[in-house]
Amino acid sequence: MAELRFDGRAVLVTGAGRGMGREHALLFAKRGAKVVVSDVGTTLFGTGADTTHAEETVRLIREAGGEAVPYVEDLSTEAGARGAVKAAVAAFGRIDAVVHNAGFTLGGMPFEKENLDRLERLLAINTRAAYAIVQEAWPLMREQNYGRVVIVGSGAMYGMGGSIPYSTAKASYIGLVRGLAHEGAARNIKVNGTAPAGATRMAENMSESEFRTWFLKTMRPELTSPLVALLGHDDCPVTGEFFVVGGGRVARTVIGETRGHIDAGMTVESLRDRMGEIMSEPPASQPASCEDALAYFMDVLGYKSTGKIASVARPVAND
Repeated sequence: MAELRFDGRAVLVTGAGRGMGREHALLFAKRGAKVVVSDVGTTLFGTGADTTHAEETVRLIREAGGEAVPYVEDLSTEAGARGAVKAAVAAFGRIDAVVHNAGFTLGGMPFEKENLDRLERLLAINTRAAYAIVQEAWPLMREQNYGRVVIVGSGAMYGMGGSIPYSTAKASYIGLVRGLAHEGAARNIKVNGTAPAGATRMAENMSESEFRTWFLKTMRPELTSPLVALLGHDDCPVTGEFFVVGGGRVARTVIGETRGHIDAGMTVESLRDRMGEIMSEPPASQPASCEDALAYFMDVLGYKSTGKIASVARPVAND
């Protein structure tokens, strides 16, 4: 079996100073990639800065014979996020893949005590940073007719009580990944997401328990990296997908909808009485885009389109 390599490719990995991000960077470099190691070095809770973490990853790569440069600006700012891509181009003359792994937690808090500042901080390092980084790289990827984007999210996208800002930020990746995959398909730009489980600083912060012991032993960070490398490779076979990964397991995250209950004369009461049926019905469609979902919706209701429906699903804003 031929080894999948990244010779001649330049890869940006954010949050690469420690944990899973470091493992991603090391694997890309081991397979021949030139790597930008982006990490401002904040604490687990997003405070402070320590450039030694990025520098240590770079040192490990260089000692193993690879090429890497550090980038230690704050990705939660637009200039810092866009600057990461500019650093790749300045160092290596190109950008082929982006792995946005950077993030932090603010700890749990009941929703009624939350505030918008905490939400903004998590949106900044997650959604806004990913958005700005990929948008900066997008024209270059389109021009070279090639690009790979991997957004590293979290199982919190399913919802996490007690950490609403965190789960809100992670869930926003669904629309970002799906939309970018749809838009990039014609230019060989593939975009996917992962929800990893790894024994990193966040896991080490758990209370002592039998589960914590098992988790730290089983969920080795390096076990999440082969999937990230495949999704960042020329041979990546999918786009617009999410995968859970950890402990040696990889599984596809399925987003779908049922055929549903159809009744043009429905009432509040009739809908209530059919809710059990609606909830128990297995998924019948797994739309990959808004257009796919709308097409299925129309098909279920008996409408047969004779042309494109994209303009219905995606209105164009006025200039």
